Amino acid sequence: MSGFMKAAAVLGTEDVQIVDNVPIPQPGPYEALVRVHACGFCNGTDFQIIRGTLPAHEGMKPFPTLLGHEGAGEVVALGAKVRHIQIGDRYLHPNLRDCPGNGYTRTYGGMAEYGLVADYQTMKEDGYDGPPPFAGKYARVPKAFSYTDISMLLSLSESLSAAKNFGIGPGTKVLVYGAGPMGLALMKYARILGAEKVVAVDKLDDRLERAGRLADIDRGINTEKKDLRSELDNVQFDVAVDAVGASSILLEASSFLRPGGRVGAMGVLRKNDTHIDITRLKNNTMVQLLNLPWGEYSVIDENVRMIQEGKIDPGAFYSHVLPMEEIHTCMELVKRKEALKVILTI
Repeated sequence: MSGFMKAAAVLGTEDVQIVDNVPIPQPGPYEALVRVHACGFCNGTDFQIIRGTLPAHEGMKPFPTLLGHEGAGEVVALGAKVRHIQIGDRYLHPNLRDCPGNGYTRTYGGMAEYGLVADYQTMKEDGYDGPPPFAGKYARVPKAFSYTDISMLLSLSESLSAAKNFGIGPGTKVLVYGAGPMGLALMKYARILGAEKVVAVDKLDDRLERAGRLADIDRGINTEKKDLRSELDNVQFDVAVDAVGASSILLEASSFLRPGGRVGAMGVLRKNDTHIDITRLKNNTMVQLLNLPWGEYSVIDENVRMIQEGKIDPGAFYSHVLPMEEIHTCMELVKRKEALKVILTI
């Protein structure tokens, strides 16, 4: 298949446009072409790319760059040597090559009509002993899953891997700052993993209400209306998580931990907020930073099983579905915190 495709491109700082002159990627011998039908808008990373603040070591490429890393689609064409991928298979996070053509770079590039995945299994069978193409960041998903739900799967898996990395498990007491999509999912996984107590902190009542309904939290505290220290009443937590992205939260959260407790950051810290005065941390506190989620692809199969068993409903974690052409509406909804999470159809 040749020709051009539509994609969401960041032409410069805060300049997002839907373009139609990106060459359709041509699959190599061990690659499959995926028609992308949906892509989640990442409230953290996508805005960093749009503002030009994502560090280069985290994947930022020069403008004009193609956006998106939560794509979902189905295989429509196979390379000549592909044996373990079939037409119609559904995939999370199809990729583009680093130089998609026509002067574009790709900062993930999943918000486009087409992408690629690789048949790494066949490559190894044929003697290849190198790392997986596209860093192995793609995953096959059951055909029964909708494209919008598949688009949510990466964010959910980031939250599941974070919960495990932070040591949340049976009997733990967990305090979570931020009831946005990532924090909300982390609360839900904390419950699934057996947490004894889960308390949410936010400044929006509707998000705390949603956390109570979807994540079965023990309590939600609106710090715009109540004093957190008084409300917690000397409860000591095993784990406190910053799902907002502010160093001040890490310092405050450490004060609510038991001796040897862990404070973790899974929010993306702002570029001008990267220094933490460790002398202000509570004594005997462990600090764990997950500015980039780690291990999310290793838990996707487990997450799929949880969805199939009815423990997690991906549709509960996104609030809006819009066509990609309405990406500016999406951005405004997220900025105004009127959307929990937006999935764009392509």
